[in-house]
Amino acid sequence: MRSSIGRSRVLPHITHTGEFHLERLTNLLKGRYSKAFDTVSGDSGDEALRDLICYAARIQDQDIQRELLLFYLNCSPVIQEFLRSETTLGEANLLFR
Repeated sequence: MRSSIGRSRVLPHITHTGEFHLERLTNLLKGRYSKAFDTVSGDSGDEALRDLICYAARIQDQDIQRELLLFYLNCSPVIQEFLRSETTLGEANLLFR
């Protein structure tokens, strides 16, 4: 089920600290798994963020999971809701196992 949050741009709601952890998460995924996500370009940025989160949530890598959690915890409530409703983070309490 898609929320109304997913229909508007989410990335402008990222806090400075959330942006820092998103950058670290992106760099870890690129360096270790050669996966690149362009979360800064136009309307595709939200889709790239969704893909990045879904990919990172499946990886059993302590550093990736730490950055993912820090990104989530340092995001505004708007982005947290987007992540819970639009990604696998909302399924089966993935963040709180």
